[in-house]
Amino acid sequence: MKIVKKIENLNVETTASPSKAHTLRALIIGSLAEGTTVIKNPLLGQDQLNVISCLGKLGVKIDLTSNKIIVEGSGGKYRPVENQLNVGESGVGMNFLGAAANLSDKPVIITGSKRLSERPIDEVINGMRQLGCKIDYLDKEGFPPVKIYGGGIKGGNATIKGSKTSQYFSAIVISSPYAETSVTLNCIDKMTEKPYFDISLQMMSEFGVEAVNKNYKQIIIPCGKIYSAREMTIEGDYSSASFFFLAAVICKSKVTIGGLRTDTKQGDKAFLNLIKKMGCKVSQTKNKISVQGGELAAIEQDMSNLPDLVPPTAIAAAFARGRSRLTNIGHLRLKECDRLSVMASELNKMDVSAECTEDSLIIEGTKQAHGAKIDPHNDHRIAMSFAAAGLAVGEQIIENENCVAKSFPDFWERFEVFYK
Repeated sequence: MKIVKKIENLNVETTASPSKAHTLRALIIGSLAEGTTVIKNPLLGQDQLNVISCLGKLGVKIDLTSNKIIVEGSGGKYRPVENQLNVGESGVGMNFLGAAANLSDKPVIITGSKRLSERPIDEVINGMRQLGCKIDYLDKEGFPPVKIYGGGIKGGNATIKGSKTSQYFSAIVISSPYAETSVTLNCIDKMTEKPYFDISLQMMSEFGVEAVNKNYKQIIIPCGKIYSAREMTIEGDYSSASFFFLAAVICKSKVTIGGLRTDTKQGDKAFLNLIKKMGCKVSQTKNKISVQGGELAAIEQDMSNLPDLVPPTAIAAAFARGRSRLTNIGHLRLKECDRLSVMASELNKMDVSAECTEDSLIIEGTKQAHGAKIDPHNDHRIAMSFAAAGLAVGEQIIENENCVAKSFPDFWERFEVFYK
């Protein structure tokens, strides 16, 4: 467990951690590309390491250093050297490999942690089956583990739902350039988490394949155009930066972070607008973004496209004046934990009145919050959010603090910047 004491350094400057989403997509796309891809400034969190391990078992040669990943692309055809792939806790790994592994020349089984086996993969499997792939569930229908028989992707039309997550669409679209015919993927409801899908299309484009996005309802991926290997530098991660900006928000301090692209596709840049709305000052230069905390007002916000910002925004709301409501987030019950109920229960431990409905989180701000023993339920974003809260109240205990390794392996080392 980790004990978080009150903030000491009220004027912090640091650099952003590399983007989780960009690193994972670069790994999958690079593994399919023709030639050698060099990924500079990668995030080497637990999710990335698990995906690298799985790609190695699919026959992809990957060399790893502390600041660079070299991927020898398979040219769109994996040649597995082992038939069991374990993605650990990585939902992205399960979804993306659940599509990409159909490009193997022999069957493989994809499995993961106990929690991952409770997270649905049905839309990916349903979509890939419609595109001519043979896949079996090995336990519960609609959930991992799965057996993927390989042999390629025929192509054609597929129709799936996107209300739980856009990851399903990203997974299928990223593998579709290697189908035998062009692929048209249709969304029959409303896609959530759209910015993450935008990142997928951006990364595909950077590797030389353009998909046509018709208002997130129909995506067309032409055949005959394949990924070309490239050298790229991973941009800073706004999701990870939000926990450091959060410290400025609730401690009335100043935090400046370098390495964040102002023209990014990352949806979590929206955290800056949310905290401005709540009363903070945000300033930007070409290479740095600064947040100065102030008196906070409650917020009402549709968070359907910003799932990873719900934990830090909920913490900000706990220190704001009035009642905040974060809405359209029922899909967060399917993340690393049920993020709605866990955020509410752990805020209540701090004497912050919080409750959740089926798809919203309601928080009553208070000046009486205090430190507590927080159980993040193995959710990295909840652990980091409550760590930031500890800077404001002191004596905050974070259990299972190492769960942050999923997306921010050096979080606790970097967190020391808040102490003189």
